[in-house]
Amino acid sequence: MRYLIYLLCVVFSYASVLSPQKLIEARGNVIDLGVYGNKLIAGSASGTLEVFDINDGSRLMEVQFDKIKDFMGDLIYPKVFSVDYDPKTNAYIAVVQAQSGARELVHVKDDIVTKLINKDENLYISKAKFLNNNRVLLGLLSNEIILYDIAKKEQIYRFQVNFSHFSDLKVSEDRRFALNGCESGELSLIDVEKGKIIKVLKGGNVDNTYKVDIKNGYALGAGQDRRGIIYKISTGSFIRFDAPFLIYAGALSPQAKFAAFAFTQENDIVVFDLASQKKLHTLKGQKSTLNSIVFSSEKELFSGSDDKYIIKWRIP
Repeated sequence: MRYLIYLLCVVFSYASVLSPQKLIEARGNVIDLGVYGNKLIAGSASGTLEVFDINDGSRLMEVQFDKIKDFMGDLIYPKVFSVDYDPKTNAYIAVVQAQSGARELVHVKDDIVTKLINKDENLYISKAKFLNNNRVLLGLLSNEIILYDIAKKEQIYRFQVNFSHFSDLKVSEDRRFALNGCESGELSLIDVEKGKIIKVLKGGNVDNTYKVDIKNGYALGAGQDRRGIIYKISTGSFIRFDAPFLIYAGALSPQAKFAAFAFTQENDIVVFDLASQKKLHTLKGQKSTLNSIVFSSEKELFSGSDDKYIIKWRIP
């Protein structure tokens, strides 16, 4: 045991410490991030959907959603819980807070904002992801999954993943599969065309998975149990990285060569090499609790937290 601890200390001591390459200022605390080509998409707690150029950080577009009344009757900006982009139609979707704790699904194209699902439908949506220009996959707080037709404004299917509380939803690069995370720690792989679970990945996380990711045959779980888990989807085997603090965010690089996790109470991000299972870099400079990490390439990633600064990182 002493030898193992010594070995881990040696491995961690050789990891480099990296500083931010660029700060990008959003309008409010950053809740969700996505990267699509040269676009960085952000949803904020100040009621904005914002689009930035990933190279220079310039703001390309911004949508400000109307204020709503909170439970005290005061006007506040709504939180934007989830954002996504369809490059074929240059359209955006966002899950936006509504009055009385409700959620709305909003479609944005050519500066036209359309409500696809309004608060009266009582769908407590947490995540929304494009499958194509006309279909959106929704993850509800009840841990139900809905496939939604934009043109017809109707549900194609709806099913219950399990009875644990929903945490996160990601769609694979080919848009054929989705990965669902929940309070149980299990990750459910979903065939989005058929609307059915085809595999359950378990044993890695044993508590809530705050964030999940799916890339190149691998699945990630970032856990309340302080475990960063990477599954090989085909076999269900996993590797585990233990953190000293709750892992609020995590992401895989496009080819799944690297994994990044929110790793410490000081909001440091740690980047691991999955082939060697070694810690490569510690990214220092995030000032608030991390909400989102996303890779734009194998060497570049962005992070957003409970403040208005999105950080761009470059790894050697």
